[in-house]
Amino acid sequence: MKTTHELEQKIRSGKDPSLLDGGDFSPPELSDYLHTILEAHDMTVIQAIQRCNLDRSYGYQLFNGTRRPTRNILLTLAIQLGLTERETQRLLKLAGRPVLYARNRRDAAILYCLSHRLSHAETEELLCGLEVEPLAAGV
Repeated sequence: MKTTHELEQKIRSGKDPSLLDGGDFSPPELSDYLHTILEAHDMTVIQAIQRCNLDRSYGYQLFNGTRRPTRNILLTLAIQLGLTERETQRLLKLAGRPVLYARNRRDAAILYCLSHRLSHAETEELLCGLEVEPLAAGV
């Protein structure tokens, strides 16, 4: 399967609209993207599960695609794995969860934490200081 960037390049440079007939247009599965993220961050599934303090069974279900994670679980993963804002937004989109929105105080705080590479503890402290729902509330 082509990456989205490769697909965009193919569309822009293509001379024949028949390229639109191909099967490259379905988005990747969430579990595939999670594994791509783990590979990019040189981490195993069990390391991610432990870092995020997830129940082992739930964590494996999340990574093999049999369990749909909550938005808070995804945001916890993003913070704990040190994802970029772009990676986090894509993760949320693929999971069918709302992306982070800068006009929402809690989302803005999480964007801040992602951008400034704050730890999970620092993120929770900031969220509590702003009197908004912490990430752990949904875990």
